[in-house]
Amino acid sequence: MMRFFVGVAAALLASTSAFAQTAPAPQPAPAATDDAAAPGDIVVTASKREQSLQDVSIAVSAIGADQLVKAKINNLQDLQTIVPSVNFGSDFNQAKIFIRGVGANTSTTGSATGVALHVDGAYVARAEAQLTSLFDLERVEVLRGPQGALYGRNAVGGSVNLITAKPTREFSGYARLSYGNYNAINGELAIAGPITDSISFRVAGKSEDRDGYGINPVSGRGIDDLNRKMGRVQLLFDLAPQTSLLLSGEYFRQDDASGAIHYLRASFPGVARLAPLGVGGYATKPRDLATESSPGTSSETYSFTGTFHTQLTDTLGITNIANYRRFRTSLFQDLDLSAVIDGLATNGQATTVQERRIDSKQFSNEFQFNYNSDLMNAVLGLYYFNERQRPFDTVGLANRNGLASNIGVLQAAGVDLNTAYGLCGYSPAAITGGTTVIAPKRVCTHSNLGDETFAIFGQTEIKLGAVTESLDGVTIKLGGRWSSEHVDSENPSIIIARNGLGPVIQYTAAGTHRERTFRDFTPEAGIEWKPAPGVLLYYTYSEGFKAGSPENAAGSTTIVDPETIVNHEVGLKTNLTRWLTANFSGYTYTLNGLQLNKTIAGGPTGYTTIFQNAAKTQATGFEVEVYVRPVDGLHLSGALSYTNSHFVDYLTLDPLNPANIAGGTPYNATTNPDPTAFGAPGGGNIQLAGNPTRNSPRWAWNLHGDYDIDAPGLNGRITPSIDVSFKGKTYFSEFKRDIESANAYTMVDLSLNYETYNKKISLQFWVKNLGDVFRPSSTFALATGRLIGATWLPPRTFGATVGYRF
Repeated sequence: MMRFFVGVAAALLASTSAFAQTAPAPQPAPAATDDAAAPGDIVVTASKREQSLQDVSIAVSAIGADQLVKAKINNLQDLQTIVPSVNFGSDFNQAKIFIRGVGANTSTTGSATGVALHVDGAYVARAEAQLTSLFDLERVEVLRGPQGALYGRNAVGGSVNLITAKPTREFSGYARLSYGNYNAINGELAIAGPITDSISFRVAGKSEDRDGYGINPVSGRGIDDLNRKMGRVQLLFDLAPQTSLLLSGEYFRQDDASGAIHYLRASFPGVARLAPLGVGGYATKPRDLATESSPGTSSETYSFTGTFHTQLTDTLGITNIANYRRFRTSLFQDLDLSAVIDGLATNGQATTVQERRIDSKQFSNEFQFNYNSDLMNAVLGLYYFNERQRPFDTVGLANRNGLASNIGVLQAAGVDLNTAYGLCGYSPAAITGGTTVIAPKRVCTHSNLGDETFAIFGQTEIKLGAVTESLDGVTIKLGGRWSSEHVDSENPSIIIARNGLGPVIQYTAAGTHRERTFRDFTPEAGIEWKPAPGVLLYYTYSEGFKAGSPENAAGSTTIVDPETIVNHEVGLKTNLTRWLTANFSGYTYTLNGLQLNKTIAGGPTGYTTIFQNAAKTQATGFEVEVYVRPVDGLHLSGALSYTNSHFVDYLTLDPLNPANIAGGTPYNATTNPDPTAFGAPGGGNIQLAGNPTRNSPRWAWNLHGDYDIDAPGLNGRITPSIDVSFKGKTYFSEFKRDIESANAYTMVDLSLNYETYNKKISLQFWVKNLGDVFRPSSTFALATGRLIGATWLPPRTFGATVGYRF
């Protein structure tokens, strides 16, 4: 595929060169057309029907295709630079999307995310599957606040909707090729057009290759590199004048070491009994990662979606969205973040190389009735979702190997080796080890996690002006959602305790089998008023619900309680002139039962997972968005987000307090008054009321500016642009520690764009993170290695992109 993209680029460059040699004498520029879409020009489907962004009484940001391309938005993490209310982190190969302080607070693969991701209306369940790249999109919609009355899958924090570009009735398409520092080569291609009078198609693909931002000093291989390939095929059948069927298939493949966790600091500095594993083997540069293993992520996902729509009458239509998605991934990482080979024979420590392998199959179907008349607009939907996951989670000597001594320990304990290998997810015959003995790892879990959901949802907007002229412009919204979600889990496991010496602890599927059913009704009500053309005022009361989740941990029987949220929101949208648009939203919410997880050092595995509900969190905030076009060709926009999100009541253990970590001589006021000893005063549960929630900077803002300059001599326009984004201090854990945070930062992106008047040829020079800001995007306390790790925001990158459209 990459050769093809290079060939396309060569042809484009050749054609550009020929154009330059044969171009006629400069002609006057055509009449200026302001192509940058103002919010009032953007059509969104956030409320399940096409509306101007300014007519939707929802806090929603929409980013169109041109802005996505010019701002180099290649993944969900990039969104936070242009949508300040969005915050993004990642660890353990999981996307951590937060909106208004609500998001993914766990690193267990069994839990659902607080912010939903939809692709053309189809829900993407796994946080790991949300780390795919963005390509060939019509727009991205970011909805803030609880979503449930209009969506099949409930979400307590919001929704990110990816709307793909669709087949066209005329042949069209584009090709783009980028080259940048770190030897980054990205190619993207899309072709669309008719097959027959009633059938049209679209084919799109993208390839991303890049060297690492760091290296592994042991192997010399790149760390935080990219190697991704993806594609999408769509067929649109016009079955009748008012009836269509869209069939879509997607494929994504990743094989790289992106998102690596890097060494940051020891968890218990100065506490000898809890010294980190791997001392002496850490990388000296923060973007490097020293390890004897081969860290990385190998992922493959494919998805099929069928969207059927028919308009039964002028007012009544039905839509059905059916989706199947298969997602498989393997994450390999060394939990001591060090080149030291831990093991009984080398240093007497526990082995630390982890594999987390996920195999998820999900199916969903959403059926909608849509009614639109002069009196009301209404949506009524039925939703079904089913997912089955079979994750492996293992820790041992290598990616797929344990200490050879494990075999004898397991046999002495009477454990069948075939059972042990099965729980580890490999067998000696499946691995080419030469003379190396392939043994089970010291911790192996093969979970079985299921989720089946039924829901009825709906919303109606009653236009009171159709009833009485005195209430013209006033609309009442009423809606709700009833959900029934059944989850089940099994975590059969083997654990060779005491760093591999034994005894052996074995958990069976039957012994860890648990099931729970969660049912809830979440109402929504609101009022909107249009007192004048271009002005919209609204108030919305909404509730959200996220069912309880299981976890994939050795022997776990935990299924936590649900999260519920009660949200109040007011908003003002104004579009009084073509040159000024300003929107405001303010909100306050209370969230009960926030689901969080953490790991604490100790226990038979060397680490213990804590998955629990925080009692309560609250937040108050506001958002402002402004778009200005003071003169032709000049476009200015900005957004400001204020979020005060904090815990009201949360009693929990601190995993970085040595008094909570068993081992060594316990505390005794007379014989061992060491304040860091296990059981010392200050240990146990602590109250975190008042602390900020995770990934919730109080202030965030962004500014954008670009200016179109006519260049008749080049037969086109040149557009310099700038994006400036700010994030306030962000805490990655609930304990409000500086070491688990990112200090405030300001990031600047620049680009210089050229496009011919006919829009066929484009050339862009770009720089992202001009000041080379160095900040963590997340931190995680790794209990196994007794240290704190971090993932980093990308460094300064720069390059050029050439494009051709037809």
